[in-house]
Amino acid sequence: MSNKGSHDGRSSPRESTNAAKQRSSGGPFRVSSILAYSFGSLGVSAKLKEYRIKKIWTECVGENISNRARPIKLAGGTLYCAVSSSPWMAELNYQKSEIITRINNKLGKDTVSAIIFKIGQAIEPSSNTVPRKMPKALTEEEKDFIEKSAGRIEDASLRALVKRVMEKAKS
Repeated sequence: MSNKGSHDGRSSPRESTNAAKQRSSGGPFRVSSILAYSFGSLGVSAKLKEYRIKKIWTECVGENISNRARPIKLAGGTLYCAVSSSPWMAELNYQKSEIITRINNKLGKDTVSAIIFKIGQAIEPSSNTVPRKMPKALTEEEKDFIEKSAGRIEDASLRALVKRVMEKAKS
């Protein structure tokens, strides 16, 4: 694997070191270093993992289970899932380790370490989209951080894109 960062949004130790060297030397930044650093500091990588789990859920558990259970959130390595009924929750508890293995085989080792099933709304309210939260206004400190992080990118369109992504992640 190259040192361009892993697919789950985390930066490698080598990449973090390279980004720190670039910052201290005043040299140009690699876009991958900026994004990995920014996403990690904004907590976006955890949300990306959660989104990826939701996208592959049916593939990992099958249509039958997917119609009766769905992932709600990922906190640390624990995946919380809503299940339509108690009998299905009991059945899924028997299959828990197999589901964890399938998810980790798709998204990388240690993506999910535990699953907690709870009775709840197992069918997504609307299509396969991830629920949206209302954006919050950015503080001046957050705006300054974003401006400093993206400010050294020479390409104007790339700089604007990175700023938008960081603003959206913070709001």
